[in-house]
Amino acid sequence: MSPVATTRPAATTAAVKLRLNAAHMTSQQVTAYRNAVEAMQGQADNRGWQYYAGWHGIPEGWCEHGSPLFLPWHRSYLHHLELALQSHDPSVTIPWWDWMHGRGIPRPFEGDPSSNPLAGGPIAPLGGRGSDASGIPSETSREPGAAAEQDPGVLSPPLQARYAWLMAPTDFLELSRRLEALHNNMHVWTGGTMGEIPTAAFDPLFFSHHAMVDRLWRIWQVAHPGGNPPASLLGESLRAGKRPIFTVREVLDVQALGYDYAASSASVPGTIGG
Repeated sequence: MSPVATTRPAATTAAVKLRLNAAHMTSQQVTAYRNAVEAMQGQADNRGWQYYAGWHGIPEGWCEHGSPLFLPWHRSYLHHLELALQSHDPSVTIPWWDWMHGRGIPRPFEGDPSSNPLAGGPIAPLGGRGSDASGIPSETSREPGAAAEQDPGVLSPPLQARYAWLMAPTDFLELSRRLEALHNNMHVWTGGTMGEIPTAAFDPLFFSHHAMVDRLWRIWQVAHPGGNPPASLLGESLRAGKRPIFTVREVLDVQALGYDYAASSASVPGTIGG
């Protein structure tokens, strides 16, 4: 049985666009994505970057971690952010950071945030909860690899040696547990504000990190048709700041949401391999 689920009419009519490997994007694709992110960063309202970043951490804190809703909630989150980016450029999609094969942060996300909005940016959530007495910084930061130097339990990319272990479960809940563990590791490895839930989503790298998480779930779905979350979860709402507020059932099929993943190899049939 296919994992495709009934979804909203607006989603089922969407044309499927491919999310790309950030390390393999052309200069034109990088520029288009950078410009869309920069445009959102320049909007100080509920269309802008600070608003969407605030769903995950400060001020809203709607994210799901350590929960069976971890994968569905973040899939819904990325979809909303991607639609906001596409309001500036319909051609763009969120690229994925391939920390299974790559050794560091993808080149499009490197550099100085003052000249490259993909390298970071301000933390100024709607409502003014930026740098204040609670210790929230006013700018994003990263310290890639620093945690791994201090703690041998923190794995450094590439994590390809963990791929077979990740994909081994036939049960969604175990897949989710393992994938969230690798996800957590990469947040810690990246360090800085990416290593803290309240501030992580203000960094554009966050969404490419989670696109990789979502891509790995999608690959697992192809390998395990019908490997859905428990039936008791399918009607659960995935809290978000904009309509539609999806249920778990409504985010199981990425193509119904209008996207899929571009291949870097043919290890998995279809468009999402490698």
